[in-house]
Amino acid sequence: MKPQAENPASLKHYLRDKLFVIVLAFGMLGVLVLFLLALKSNFIFVFLITIFWLGFLIMILTWDYLRRHKFYQDLLGNLENLDQAYLILETLESPTFYDGEILHQVLYRINKSMIENVRNYQSASREFQDYVEMWIHEVKTPLATLSLIAREPKVLAQVKRLDDYVEQILYFARAENAERDYLIQKVCLEKPVDKVANRNLEIIRAKQIDFVVKDLHQEVYTDSKWLEFIINQILNNSIKYGSTKIELSAKVIGGQVTLSITDDGCGIDAKDLPRVFDKSFTGENGRIGNKSTGMGLYIAKILCDKLGHQITIASQKDQYTSVKITFTKPEYYKVLES
Repeated sequence: MKPQAENPASLKHYLRDKLFVIVLAFGMLGVLVLFLLALKSNFIFVFLITIFWLGFLIMILTWDYLRRHKFYQDLLGNLENLDQAYLILETLESPTFYDGEILHQVLYRINKSMIENVRNYQSASREFQDYVEMWIHEVKTPLATLSLIAREPKVLAQVKRLDDYVEQILYFARAENAERDYLIQKVCLEKPVDKVANRNLEIIRAKQIDFVVKDLHQEVYTDSKWLEFIINQILNNSIKYGSTKIELSAKVIGGQVTLSITDDGCGIDAKDLPRVFDKSFTGENGRIGNKSTGMGLYIAKILCDKLGHQITIASQKDQYTSVKITFTKPEYYKVLES
């Protein structure tokens, strides 16, 4: 068990810091008492002088300790409870002692400098994100043209693969501030699934994949555009890893709708399964044969978290992979239906 650290605002620490002052005060008191006794002063008078001296010293130290103790106790306590430590100054009153005022000013300047640096970083980050999004939109136009004029199936497959990677970059760039881009509304699961299926129709036909949909008439609260991207990432994995049958179905469990995407592909090794949502994790399948960026499921997980959905995955090597997306109840979004 880790020993608890001493409180630096404790009385023991204060007395240790004031040890020189205390020793000096008692030394001066001793000199004064000796001087009075040398003058043959009345013993009671010497005793009263001593009591007055000690009382005055204790009062001064107590007053000084209490005002310092309150400031530093508030500083340490608030710092411990704050998730964002840089907000500490907002929780403190200005100290009434000189070195406390210096500390307060130093913290203020550090805080101000940090906020300015963060703002500069955020501004640069937004500019870069805006540029990336603009570049991606510009690239998607010639990609769309290529997909229309290409006739060779292999060329079409590569153009689609490139388009998927470009879209992945776009959603990754937006993932940090995804809440600014999505719109939660009631969506029938058939619509986003149909769009994703049509987008992948050529490759599904070329690979002769049995594509099955069941009970997708369920309505959920989500952002249709974000959900299409999530489903597309999962479907791409199913296609990439040798599936001959892909089934999408929905059911209601405990008042929540769950969308299941199941395939009979190569499956995921048990040791890789806990890490499939980690950033850039490719696993055994992504390193052998089918090269992967390891970003698709990572971004899908981020977007599901932002949307309030839960995404889970189950798999058995060389048998199946099943990805489930559970949609939160409408009350989560506090949506008022007209």
